[in-house]
Amino acid sequence: MGKEEKRRKRKEKIKEIKQEIKKEVLLNVPNTITMLRLVSAFVFVLLLFLGYDRWVVAVVFVFGALTDSLDGQLARTLKQTTKVGARLDQIVDRIFVVMIVVSLGVYFYLYSHEKIFILFLIMSREIIGLPGVIIRLFRRVDTYEVKYIGKATTVIQFLAIGVVVLGASWSIYLAILTCIIGILSGFDYLKDSVA
Repeated sequence: MGKEEKRRKRKEKIKEIKQEIKKEVLLNVPNTITMLRLVSAFVFVLLLFLGYDRWVVAVVFVFGALTDSLDGQLARTLKQTTKVGARLDQIVDRIFVVMIVVSLGVYFYLYSHEKIFILFLIMSREIIGLPGVIIRLFRRVDTYEVKYIGKATTVIQFLAIGVVVLGASWSIYLAILTCIIGILSGFDYLKDSVA
């Protein structure tokens, strides 16, 4: 396939996405739940730095993490699945994880240096996958593509972050597992980006 053909297909895909956005109902139950995940990230950061008990902070995190599966299930159950909603879910997932991890990184830097390395391990997918996102943006290729390994990485990341928030001594082992799966997921996304 030549360059002109690829450009034409990209333009058609962008036009198709714009038409989908015009047709879809954006304000629905699943999208509202997705946005609650974003709000919970802000509440998490606020409670963390106001010095609330770790359990309270962990409950807010767990609430946000549970909305990740709840929004998709409700979208299918209520027949409110939309491509915009699916993209919104993926974007909010990344924002949620990055906000939580960055705030924990700052918190641990200020009060306890030993956990920063654990957070670095947990973020392996985002670190490795970032060049892929940049490549796709420059090439104007759709950055949205859900794969099983990506969903599995998100679930394990959420679990690892929750364990870190609670201060479990064995969080390093879960962080290493998250790192391994995150590396595989990140390289898979990067490979797809340059193909």
